[in-house]
Amino acid sequence: MKSSDSTRYIYAQSNSFDPYFNLALEKFLFDNVHDDEVIFYLWQNEKTVVAGRNQNIYKECNLTNLKALGGHAARRLSGGGCVFHDLGNLNFTFVAKDNLYDLEKQLRVIARACDSFGLKAIVSGRNDITINDRKFSGNAFYESHGRKLHHGTIMIDVDSLILGNVLNVNRKKLVSKGVDSVASRTANLSEFNSSITPDKMKEALRTAFKEEYGFKIFSETLSLGGQSVLRDTGKGGWTSSGSMLNMLKSISENQKFFSGNDWLFGKKYDFSNIISDRFPWGEIEICTVVRGDTIREAKVFSDSLKPDFITSFEAGLKNTKYTYEGISEALDSVSSNHDPDISVICNDIKNLIKREI
Repeated sequence: MKSSDSTRYIYAQSNSFDPYFNLALEKFLFDNVHDDEVIFYLWQNEKTVVAGRNQNIYKECNLTNLKALGGHAARRLSGGGCVFHDLGNLNFTFVAKDNLYDLEKQLRVIARACDSFGLKAIVSGRNDITINDRKFSGNAFYESHGRKLHHGTIMIDVDSLILGNVLNVNRKKLVSKGVDSVASRTANLSEFNSSITPDKMKEALRTAFKEEYGFKIFSETLSLGGQSVLRDTGKGGWTSSGSMLNMLKSISENQKFFSGNDWLFGKKYDFSNIISDRFPWGEIEICTVVRGDTIREAKVFSDSLKPDFITSFEAGLKNTKYTYEGISEALDSVSSNHDPDISVICNDIKNLIKREI
């Protein structure tokens, strides 16, 4: 969407490497963005595996290896696949209401920053940004109540050995990408330009954001980390004393949510039926506890970029007949409340159910 002269451009950065604090701050920015604001947020996590909202973290992550490293497991609001963060990785987040959210412009910010280092970045597949056909950035999306969020990774100098030891990548996913390992599919930007560092990329991204959106000075700058708050610019608004107190309280509450076991791991069930497959839109694994001919408990794992739909489908399965007709009816009921492009996912799931039940 087109911005106006009255649009407020806000830059936020976290000085913390704690994934739960950083996800909490991201959620606060998302929950509180105004109609006239575009927020650009940069952050880093130390030794963290971040799962997509609907993924099975036990399956996607080698928790034993991660714990031995002193690392963290986390789960984000958006869909998509599991990623590894260390201090060689830089995360970005764009937040705006519907009227100012512009995915193409947001992606151009990343490409423009890369171009400043002499690198040609290309958007590839459903959510990747690549250089020379190798992925250095994975992107994911979330929306709620007219607010939209686009975030992603930028691999600059990530420890690929640790990445390979803590991520369990589905073989089908590698085959679908035409590669035989994570290492051959991904790349650090430092492989193409050894002068790039996370701090240099931060500055390049800030400059690229200003150039792409056509302004010279951020309306407001927030710099937070741990218990400290730095107020750089801004007159009133986000950095006023009253707003700051509310911000810190909300971030603290969000931090407890993101670090809680209910969000991270959920309930464990002894599933009686499990069916799964991988499609162009992602992988899905439908796990159910069936008594008689009725589904009593259900869990749907997926790296789909439509997390709300997957969550709704999971809820709709409970007390449904474990038949093709019963599950199809649940799918139809749920899909009516989502975007029309959900129909492709629904048809694939129906074909999977017909084949497996």
